Amino acid sequence: MKSPNWLGCIAAIGSVFLAGCQTTGVTQKLHTEMHPPIGQVVSAEIGESVLERTRGYGAPGFRVKDLEFEQGGYRFFLPGALYQINYESQDGKSTAYGYGNIRSLNEGISISGSNFQLISGPTDSGCTLQVSNLNLIDRDGKLITNWVSGDQSEQQDENAIAIGGRTILSGSILRGSSALFAVDVPDDQCTKRYKFSDYGQTFRQELIYLGRSGDELSFKYREFSGSLARPAFSADLKYDLSESQTIGYRGARIDVIEAGNQVIRYQVQSNIQGI
Repeated sequence: MKSPNWLGCIAAIGSVFLAGCQTTGVTQKLHTEMHPPIGQVVSAEIGESVLERTRGYGAPGFRVKDLEFEQGGYRFFLPGALYQINYESQDGKSTAYGYGNIRSLNEGISISGSNFQLISGPTDSGCTLQVSNLNLIDRDGKLITNWVSGDQSEQQDENAIAIGGRTILSGSILRGSSALFAVDVPDDQCTKRYKFSDYGQTFRQELIYLGRSGDELSFKYREFSGSLARPAFSADLKYDLSESQTIGYRGARIDVIEAGNQVIRYQVQSNIQGI
C-alpha cells in the first residue's frame, strides 16, 4: 500500500489525528466473544465479572480503564469506556476515535474540546493514546499557548509520533494552543474487546465474583438479553477451596490462584458453554 502524503496528514491533525489516512472501515457482524482468554492469568475485584460469553452484532473495540496521565506539567483524566474501532489498516493497525472526554485535573484549568485516537498494532499489547486539538483555558478564560512545548530533542524518543515515515515531535500545533502528543497505555488498562450493539439481540452470560468467607468463595451467574438482566436465569453459587482450587459451572473451568475479599486472581481453563 502506498504511504499517504505526510504533509496532507499533518494538515488534518488539527481536527483528528490521521483523519483520512487510514484505509479499511470496520463493519458490524455477528460475533461470539469469550473473555478472558484461556490460559491468561487475570484478576477481578468483587462485583466484577470473572468470565463472560457474549453473542450479538458488534465490532472490535478498545476497553480502556480510567486513565490518568501528565503532559507539559499538566495532569489529565480519561474516563474508562469501550471505544469501537473505526479503521483497520492492511498491516493490522487498529484505530478508534474519541471526542471531548479528556478532563483536566489541575485546579482552575479547563479544557475546550479534545480529539484523540486509540491505536494498536497487530501484535501490540496495550495501546497508544494520541491526542490532538486539546485546548487549555486558564481561570481567566484565556487560552494557554505552547503548554507542551519545551526541549523537543528530549521528547523525541518518548513522545515522538511517526506519520508516513516522517516524525512529528510532541508540541503545540503552530505554536498555538492545540496540543499534539502521545501516551502509552499498558495492556492492563487497554484491551481489545468487542463493542456490541444494543439491538435487543445480544445475549450475554457472566460469572461474577462476590467474595470469600473462610474457604468458601461466592459467585453469581447471570444471563442478559440486550441490556436487561433476566432474574429467572440467574444463580447464586458457592465453592469450597478446601476441596479443590478449580471451580466450574456450565462448562467453565477456572483455576483459583488466590482469592480474598477484594480481589481474585485466576486462570481460565475453559469458558462458559453457549445456550
